[in-house]
Amino acid sequence: MSKFNLRALFLFGVALAAGFSLWAFYNSPGPIMSASVSSSGAFALTAHKDQKLILWDLKAHNRKIISREANIYSAYFIKNRDVFLWQDLDNVVTGQTTNGVTQTAFELDKPTYGHLMTQDLSTYYYSDIGWGIFRRLKDGSTETIKATDGRAFLGYRKLFNLSMDDSERWIVSAGSGEPKGFEPPYYRSIQEVLDQGEDFQHMYGVALWNLETRQPAAKLDGNSSKTHATISPDGQWIVSADEAGIGLFWNTEQPETRKRLARYHSGIYLENTPFEMGDPRNWDKSGLIDDSTGLNTFTIAVAFIHNSEYYLRFGNNSHMAALFKTGSPWPVKYFDLGESPRLVTYGSNYDRNTAIATSPEAGILAMGHQSGGGISVYQFDPDELTLERVWVVE
Repeated sequence: MSKFNLRALFLFGVALAAGFSLWAFYNSPGPIMSASVSSSGAFALTAHKDQKLILWDLKAHNRKIISREANIYSAYFIKNRDVFLWQDLDNVVTGQTTNGVTQTAFELDKPTYGHLMTQDLSTYYYSDIGWGIFRRLKDGSTETIKATDGRAFLGYRKLFNLSMDDSERWIVSAGSGEPKGFEPPYYRSIQEVLDQGEDFQHMYGVALWNLETRQPAAKLDGNSSKTHATISPDGQWIVSADEAGIGLFWNTEQPETRKRLARYHSGIYLENTPFEMGDPRNWDKSGLIDDSTGLNTFTIAVAFIHNSEYYLRFGNNSHMAALFKTGSPWPVKYFDLGESPRLVTYGSNYDRNTAIATSPEAGILAMGHQSGGGISVYQFDPDELTLERVWVVE
């Protein structure tokens, strides 16, 4: 072969390699920032750091890039519908079916940092960078439920997590817990929060909002730092946990009664005991199960995995998840989610805790990875109490 042909072949190989690299870069997404799973468990939607929006077919094990200009915090499936929501970089929110049919589209005056929509597509709730909560009706009118505070996301580097029950009666919000004061009653009342800032501007902790009145029904105190909380699909239970390891739960019919979740090693902290600080009698260990290496009560997210009966608690910097049953403070079982690829739970990614999503109806868990744009998908079996990894894309 002549030198000319060898040179041409070399240049062709270089061009081919460069072309493949460009193709791979164009199609390989960045890390997942937000995720949602359809109620049926058939699909997952993810928004990525490089602004790709991807629809994953969890049955056929394939994916489709929906957009390359998506708001990274806007992946959301509407409950009990095959319709998902997302926002583009021009602040246009679109609701479309999994087969591509647009059901609704409208423009906001700001990017969303988390949103929800009713099943009839008539009412839209969203948060902004300042942890505000807003309600938009089909006619375009907008109402402020909780005022914005520009310092919130920038100060805490965490999303203001929102969740809504299936009856669309309640929203639970959670940002950061309120540090306990030095004098009783320790925490501010709802009225004191309102007095401190316009329209509940500083309601940062866990709060239960009545969607009929658009007012807080309860201020749920007890967490002390970056906090994630969720409400059960049936609207009966609220669960919270934070980066300090404090886990709490309430029944919405008695929101004034707060109960503690057990820590995996030390049990339940007993309040108002006569014993001094550090006395082991301040802890109840009666319901603990054998723990496992890698467990961490410092929590990045909580999510229901089987209807309103079971939920998962995800430890920060851990590949373990704890299974709890509603109404009980004790962990039922611990699941190893796999050390490789490293999950989004690593690296204190509190601004990415929406990269963990479940379908409680189908028992599906989908979550992003610490780096790379892949996804790990798990199936929960409520009879065997197992959580099996069924699909991994690195």
